[in-house]
Amino acid sequence: MLVISLVLMVLGVVIIYVGFSVTRKGKTSFIAGNNELFFPKNEKKLAGRIGLVIMLFGVETFLFPAIYHFLDGVEGDHFAVLAVLHILCVFILMIADQMER
Repeated sequence: MLVISLVLMVLGVVIIYVGFSVTRKGKTSFIAGNNELFFPKNEKKLAGRIGLVIMLFGVETFLFPAIYHFLDGVEGDHFAVLAVLHILCVFILMIADQMER
């Protein structure tokens, strides 16, 4: 179990780095369909917001093993729900970008 926890913590750090990189570069080219189906109106602002969501998910991924061990009743299902909520948040940010003037 310790190995899995360490792998999740390392993965969390990598996800945080990816989110920071997205925010710093201000590019949204990693989004599927970008510049084909989806044309961001304010790419730098959208990248900053999506980068923040990615970093938040990285922090949650990093902290999940510790929370899993100390809190009774927390399971992997809770982590999956958080992942889905973050994906929905990214879609909402993309829609909000398209509705801006």
